[in-house]
Amino acid sequence: MTTSRHMPVKSQNVKVKEHMLAGHTIDTWQAYKLHTITCLAQRIYDLKKAGVPISSKMVTRNGKRFCVYWIAAEDRSSSTNDMGATSNDK
Repeated sequence: MTTSRHMPVKSQNVKVKEHMLAGHTIDTWQAYKLHTITCLAQRIYDLKKAGVPISSKMVTRNGKRFCVYWIAAEDRSSSTNDMGATSNDK
């Protein structure tokens, strides 16, 4: 009998934070396509409440408005030290 090894499941908050700390921006479509996260705004709210310095900008493409989020380069180095999960992680 073989047993499968289980990898720890990362919370949605951790996935979003790691994505932005890698220098990428994220919007709702990317969050869904890459991480199957359907409520990015709530994850951003949770991360901001936990002290993550997230910037945002409203963008209009093809007549659709949406928000793009990122962590500025100067904030990334200080945020990588706090990669631990918080009690608000979903």
